[in-house]
Amino acid sequence: MKSRQSRLIVAKESPLNGEAPVSELRSRITPVPSFFVRSHFPVPQIDVSKWRLVVEGEVGAPREFSYRELREMPRVTVAATLECAGNGRSGFKVPAEGELRWGSGAVGTARWRGIALRTVLEKCRVDKTATELVIEGSDSGNVGGVVDPIRFSRGLPLQKALDKDTIIALQMNGRSLSPEHGYPARLVVPGWYGMASVKWLSRIKVVSGEPYSAFFNGVKYVYVDEQKGRRARTPVDEVRVKSIITNPLDGDVVRLGRMVMISGRAWSGSGKISSVEVDHGKGWEKTMVDRATAGRFAWVAWRKRWVPDRRGEAEIAARATDESGNMQPLEPLENRFQYGYNAAQRIRVKVV
Repeated sequence: MKSRQSRLIVAKESPLNGEAPVSELRSRITPVPSFFVRSHFPVPQIDVSKWRLVVEGEVGAPREFSYRELREMPRVTVAATLECAGNGRSGFKVPAEGELRWGSGAVGTARWRGIALRTVLEKCRVDKTATELVIEGSDSGNVGGVVDPIRFSRGLPLQKALDKDTIIALQMNGRSLSPEHGYPARLVVPGWYGMASVKWLSRIKVVSGEPYSAFFNGVKYVYVDEQKGRRARTPVDEVRVKSIITNPLDGDVVRLGRMVMISGRAWSGSGKISSVEVDHGKGWEKTMVDRATAGRFAWVAWRKRWVPDRRGEAEIAARATDESGNMQPLEPLENRFQYGYNAAQRIRVKVV
């Protein structure tokens, strides 16, 4: 069902988790009511007058920043596509036990406005020995059979933290963040899956040594390959190249001999999209890719004209390639928690 407060298809009521209908993903910037919500715990109740962002650890000048102080710092705006690491999970053949069965709508692009994370770190004078940040949100709950509640936290390599487009966002599409999207402040890590963009930001600890490996950084949000007797764990981080078809939609009816504009969106964390191809029964063909993108980490639009020439069911497939040479596979890359689904999308329409 759809949420009363938004246009989302709700996967779980409490805590709220919902994705957009694919038809809502046709615009360059996704409206907030259509932007997916992924929550592990209930939305925390925060008094912004008392809220502080604590920066500590291996820094020369530990500090606490109030909301007002952050608002008075130089602002930057970044257009970035965020995608849940589980987006498309329903496309895997084997369900992942205990994980949400997302369709294709746990993704969206917004204009995020706030302060470059490196600006805040510079004020705190990060030690030369530091290698990573531990980012902590204000949300908390019980996980994995542990009695005491934990907070959602993630590790972020210092190099990625210092990227000019990694920001502490205070606004989304021109307005203050909504409670579901992390008010009063959240991290936005462009090019990485959404779990890195920690909501309800409360603490940043600068550390060195072994990579952070708490629950949401070592138990979950890792690719676990258990095939051939191996149990390799690889961190989930950079978004895999991907595309979706937003027109026509799966199950639509189209007319014989009448032009159909096949169109959609494509994105990647590894670089700009270099090409998108579609196959409507006659092999892969290049599409027109809109280069007027909103930014280097924002999705692009693509389109291809098609005139159906036979009645019956027709399959349409799409796949994207990025500038690093990464191409969507024809089959998904199976893993224990079924993260990172990016197989070439296939839909079926009826030609009458």
